[in-house]
Amino acid sequence: MKVKMAGSHFALLLLVANVCLALEDGTFTKTLRMPDATPEHSDALLCHAVKMEDDPTYIVEYEPHVSAEIAHHMMLYGCEEPGSTHEMWNCEETRGGGRVCADGEAQDTRQVVYAWALDAPAFNMPEDVGFRVGGRTRIKYIVLQLHYKNKLPAGDTDSSGVTLHVQRKQPEFQAGFYVLGTWGAVPPHVNDYHMETACEYTDSSPMYPIAYRTHSHSLGVVTSGYRIRNNQWTEIGRMSPQRPQMFYNATTPGMSVLSGDFLAARCTMTSHRDTVTKIGATNADEMCNFYIMYYTGRTDDLTVQWCFQQNYHWKEHFYGIPDKASSLDGIPVSDDDVMDHHVHSHE
Repeated sequence: MKVKMAGSHFALLLLVANVCLALEDGTFTKTLRMPDATPEHSDALLCHAVKMEDDPTYIVEYEPHVSAEIAHHMMLYGCEEPGSTHEMWNCEETRGGGRVCADGEAQDTRQVVYAWALDAPAFNMPEDVGFRVGGRTRIKYIVLQLHYKNKLPAGDTDSSGVTLHVQRKQPEFQAGFYVLGTWGAVPPHVNDYHMETACEYTDSSPMYPIAYRTHSHSLGVVTSGYRIRNNQWTEIGRMSPQRPQMFYNATTPGMSVLSGDFLAARCTMTSHRDTVTKIGATNADEMCNFYIMYYTGRTDDLTVQWCFQQNYHWKEHFYGIPDKASSLDGIPVSDDDVMDHHVHSHE
């Protein structure tokens, strides 16, 4: 893939791309945009890195500038060092491209900072919650990754991206991500096929889910997530991944996740295809992901937590599985539902 690169001028390009505007309330904005990207085939993955501040700062709002007509999804990843010193690079890791982060693809090295798809709107953190980046954290750089739908017409370029609203003052609570997902495949000609995962939460510090985001490709019907405590299931969220893949309010405000609880997710898939659809990166593949955005009173640097299983079945480990786990019954979708975030008293 040919993209515009200028490795020897990397520092200068970072200064140009790293657009910061101070606001009256003490926060500032930092806009990250693809530098005239030219994806040359469908499902291209291109990356662009921006250096964070030398002092720790806290993201309190994400404002996307991207269209579902252009991109399948957009991700922000945090790295100690980016996977390339070029202005922009091919980061199709599963198909021979470069890495997102220079230190490889181990799940404890690449941090989730933001995820977007299907024309999701801006997202605001609750009051007194922020996502820490920069300073002495492991997120020295943010890598903007675009998964493009198609090759652009001749002469067209893309500058999709996101504006981060950032503050220097340390908030009372720190935000983090817990990501549940599955490996495996979806058989041909199936209805209501379940891909399931669950892991025990072992951190001594409680976490409090703020919001959730579902992600599948074209076969996903419903994705749901739960906290299981003493075989009692409490819903974190349920949504169709065919709706805007934004962060929706957690279904149960103020719920806690304590050491010894389990976090579980299910993706319900329907396939009319004649062949097996494997989990993978392209739109012809599938994905089963359930993102939990949470806050915690921990003051140390957080890293993304992962729970991925293959050929895992809830019924072999738990009982009392909710009847609505594969249903959208009772799920409203409104501006208030997706934008009204608060720090609640805890359950």
